[in-house]
Amino acid sequence: MKPIKASGIILGMTIAFGGLFASVSPALAISTNQQQFDQMNAESLFERGTEKINRGNYQGAISDFDRVIALNPNYIEAYCSRGMAHFSLGNLDRAIAEFELALEVAPRHADAYNRKGIVFAQQSNLELAVENFDQALNFDSNFVDAYYNRGKARTELGNLQGAIADYNQAIKLNPNLAEAYGNRGFVRARLGNKQKGLKDLQQAATLFLDSGNMAGYQQTLAYIQMIER
Repeated sequence: MKPIKASGIILGMTIAFGGLFASVSPALAISTNQQQFDQMNAESLFERGTEKINRGNYQGAISDFDRVIALNPNYIEAYCSRGMAHFSLGNLDRAIAEFELALEVAPRHADAYNRKGIVFAQQSNLELAVENFDQALNFDSNFVDAYYNRGKARTELGNLQGAIADYNQAIKLNPNLAEAYGNRGFVRARLGNKQKGLKDLQQAATLFLDSGNMAGYQQTLAYIQMIER
């Protein structure tokens, strides 16, 4: 079924402004205005970098995220997005380093662990991938992507019951996640429960079709035909 996926790029951070009637000295006002200007520039650059990722211009996105981080070294999403751009370019070790930088800024950032797990899975280091998905779920017990991704890693490790438990939780949190139905169906069929497996795969096909994902729909139909033989 569909390989372990990355969650969508996180869009901009909220700009925090000071309260009304704040008394600020002229020198501090200049500093505060500069910080707000830098933050607004960081927001614009981050959004532009995100658009470049969506267009496949990963190197251009990295340049924008470099500038974001220069303006705001605590902009966690910029590290994560720069990591995903490196991942897309095949720079897997650099991607891991980016997620570790994000975790230095925010040690409880669930998505940084999730994305780091994705890279480890791509490197076939499935045990480390599972450890990172575990950490993501420790910090966000409702993280659908982390359940789905851990289910994929557990499937490849041969922990099929653990994989089903993860797909169950992903589906509970997002009943429209076609990939989770498809992978659960495939695992159930491998375990000998052909009827339940086909039911899951048929549900996945319906969801793919309803969402206009024809590639996913066709791939799922192929699995259904293979199991029915």
